[in-house]
Amino acid sequence: MKFMFRILPPIVLVLSLSAVPSITASEVNSGRISGSIRNSSGSPLRDAFINIFKSATQKEFLKVTRVRSNDDGFFRVSNLTPGVYFMKVSHEGYQAVSTETFKVESNRTTTLNITLQYLINYISNEDDPRNWNLKTVMRSSSDRRMIFRYHSARGPDVDRGKASPFSRNGTMSLASNTFLGNQQYLNRPQTSPNGIVTNFAFAEPLSRNSRMIFSGQFDYGRSSFWRMRDTIHYRPDDSHDYKMSFGYGRMNLDYPGEDSLESPLAPEDQNAPGSWIRTIAFGLEGTTRFHDILSINYGFDYSRLYYGKYKSFVYPSLEIVLSPSKGWFITTSFTSRRKQDRNSVMLSTGEVLDLSEPTLITVAGDSVSMSQVRHSEIAIEKTISPDTALEVAVYRDSLWGPGMPLMITTITPENQSSRVINLNEDRSSQQGMRITLDRRIFFNLDGSLAYVYGEATNVLDVAEHIPIRTLNSLFRAYTRQQFHHSITGQLDATIPDTHTNLLTTIHWYPGNTLSPIDWLSDSMEIGSKSLNFEIRQLIPVQNFLFNTGRWEILLDLRNVLNQGEKVIPAAEGVVVLNRNPRSLRFGLNLNFN
Repeated sequence: MKFMFRILPPIVLVLSLSAVPSITASEVNSGRISGSIRNSSGSPLRDAFINIFKSATQKEFLKVTRVRSNDDGFFRVSNLTPGVYFMKVSHEGYQAVSTETFKVESNRTTTLNITLQYLINYISNEDDPRNWNLKTVMRSSSDRRMIFRYHSARGPDVDRGKASPFSRNGTMSLASNTFLGNQQYLNRPQTSPNGIVTNFAFAEPLSRNSRMIFSGQFDYGRSSFWRMRDTIHYRPDDSHDYKMSFGYGRMNLDYPGEDSLESPLAPEDQNAPGSWIRTIAFGLEGTTRFHDILSINYGFDYSRLYYGKYKSFVYPSLEIVLSPSKGWFITTSFTSRRKQDRNSVMLSTGEVLDLSEPTLITVAGDSVSMSQVRHSEIAIEKTISPDTALEVAVYRDSLWGPGMPLMITTITPENQSSRVINLNEDRSSQQGMRITLDRRIFFNLDGSLAYVYGEATNVLDVAEHIPIRTLNSLFRAYTRQQFHHSITGQLDATIPDTHTNLLTTIHWYPGNTLSPIDWLSDSMEIGSKSLNFEIRQLIPVQNFLFNTGRWEILLDLRNVLNQGEKVIPAAEGVVVLNRNPRSLRFGLNLNFN
């Protein structure tokens, strides 16, 4: 905690002073444009491209201002010369929109809330009352906006206060996981080492302002599990959003392992019937937005787990996003939920749903241990240009319970055995600082570079004459926490002609740590210094499975160059520490309306 108090004041002071804008005569007489970009279901669209054009006279050049919407779908442009403007808005998977002309006046803000329509790629000769048929949706290819039948032709809504109606849609992900490296233990929330995993979500409107979302996960591999959740979502207007959910799940404990863990949830009677963990979850979540200046997300999750006896966990969450001036965002967050690609799905509206539970569950043999993570973070982001953003953040992870799991494999000339231990709270909690630079290199190529200076657990130098039995029994005594430098680079490329998306990630840090650096921000589950790939290939709907929806092939390859193994020589052999195996994940994603 002392680290955060040392580094936070100077960062906040420097960035706060830089955030205070200097007022010039041109700014006093200039106008502003603000608003939001959403889909037809009312969900915000991040990274929508917004081009603002000023109508030019004979003596003027055409002026173009380019911005992108933030995580909440909002955008804001200041210092505009008064005059007549129009906007063009585009987002992948949606029909592009151009507004009618509007006036920007000095010392005033023009508000434009724009709704993009999801483009379903099928054409039917039959009448479609839901207006999804492209022949009835589009009246004219020369028109500068999307026009729907039964609606008058008009531009985007201005100062719209009502929320957009919800629509019926859903998604499903079917993927197989294969570990290509060392032996593994089971660590939830994540998918099993082998087998087929299905994530799904289905949204059904209940009224204009409410809907029900039924979601779940099924793992058909060894140590299979299933989890389902029912969520009631109510959005009275664009500035308020509320969710209430209830979930139930079961996890099978049939997983290979030689040594049992000392677990607070292990049944007192080891002969107790049943080999399942039962989980019950309840959650409340709310969002309040104050124009484009302040957004507050709040809520809590309650988990009750049973394995021989009951144990309960409460997870409060809070996120405050403040935009004090143009291009500045200050975010304060507190959460226990780790967002992972494998445990999330995206609806056809662009909304991402996290299906995992906050509890960290470790299974070895027929024993189980459970831990709770509390992640707190303060981040300040500055939009340097329409294509570049810089973020500085400090974070702290506190882990309550047995701690982060680690597999230890002992290899001698006679035999080989594995066991799982926990690093304890004092070896699992960590803090650090992160600097991230995001850059749009080309229209279809994004890049980012993140530097982290944070804590991680290391193994001290161990003399080779120490017996393996001594090393195994006193392993935690040979570990300590140290600050490490970490660099992560990403390239996100889209090939328009083939509708292919490729995400390449390179993660590097000196040494070989036992615990990940900046654990909660590792949504891709990389962990080790290595090369990783994510490939998404869109399948043309009109040529595949009777135009059911939007189909996509997924292919993930993790830790290609390094698996996080550390070998410690001992008197009778070696001890191998296994953290991040090389893995292959492949399958299909389906979005349907």
